[in-house]
Amino acid sequence: MPRLLVILLLIFCPVTLVAPQKTHAQQLARARIEGRVVDLASRQPLENVHIFVSRSSTGTVTDAEGRFVMTLPLGAHRLVVSRIGHKTQTHDVMVRAPRSYHLDFDLEEQVLELGEISVSDERDPEWDKQLASFLEYFLGATSNAAQMDVLNPQVLDFAELDGALYANASEPLILINRALGYRLEHHLHQFIVDGEETWQDGESFFVELTPTSQEEADTWAENRETAYRGSASHFFRSLMEDRTRQEGFLVYRVEDPGWVGRQSEYQRNSAAPMRTPQFAVNPVIYLGDGGSALERVFDFSGYLHVIYTREEEDRAYARWQRIEHSGETRDLQHSWIRLREGPAALDLGGYALDPYSIMYFGYMSFERVADLLPKEYRPAN
Repeated sequence: MPRLLVILLLIFCPVTLVAPQKTHAQQLARARIEGRVVDLASRQPLENVHIFVSRSSTGTVTDAEGRFVMTLPLGAHRLVVSRIGHKTQTHDVMVRAPRSYHLDFDLEEQVLELGEISVSDERDPEWDKQLASFLEYFLGATSNAAQMDVLNPQVLDFAELDGALYANASEPLILINRALGYRLEHHLHQFIVDGEETWQDGESFFVELTPTSQEEADTWAENRETAYRGSASHFFRSLMEDRTRQEGFLVYRVEDPGWVGRQSEYQRNSAAPMRTPQFAVNPVIYLGDGGSALERVFDFSGYLHVIYTREEEDRAYARWQRIEHSGETRDLQHSWIRLREGPAALDLGGYALDPYSIMYFGYMSFERVADLLPKEYRPAN
């Protein structure tokens, strides 16, 4: 799956403020993206290619000439170029100016190897078991996960190797989230469950559902705000505005929590001591100047222990971790984050140019696809 890092309008602009908020003009500014998609081998235009921003409701499709037009807000975006029968592409872009840009894409035809498709009246007896395990880790175990339906699970393929479960999908997964009011088209490239760790490579496109009543609309609005509060999106947005403490987050830096690879060992006792000292920090100190006034570089060593103080831990979290607490819930939500491979580039909205540059542990890893919101979402207040 080809990936390309694209910086739109390469301008280096030194800045002195560490974490300024976006101005009103920057929030409203948008760039126009236009281009053409063709088949790599034949050079013929490709119609009905879906081009969208990962984890958003922004997208379009190509016309009969393979052409497309879309607008994007300034900031970091992962563009997904997808068409059934061709290999999906992802391109990380940083849009730095409200102007027009031209991007062309060449899609390679996807040829299935013999053995990838089988026709049989009998389903693999292990498939249902593997599907259940996959859904538990993919959707999560919150109350929202119980209200999420996968409409086409038959596109999933599973394999087990050395105790790890591998999953991919031949077509986008179609998901209905009845708790939050969204239809998701999820392009799953690979999902791995290996012991206590999971890893996924995939992109989601959101379509807002139409409520059947005002009561349903109000329920969705309430559930969306609950899903947002304490989430990674909430944390990073408050970080970019230097408001983590005001938004209810306490942050500590620790070189080694002592439980890496042994999360359940820590969770069995909510008061378990750290193996190494941790120090209270304002995480804004880990933000440095980026390539323009619209970017910051997030860099730290070890782990950041993030505690959200305004929402109880969901009692389903203990069951999901397959552990027991001395009580039903803890009063705070504990998460840990670390950088995967060095510094991460963030836009002023708190979104990483490479969405896989930051790793999550603890509560933030508990809230998964069923609690995912489009990046355009903002709480009412």
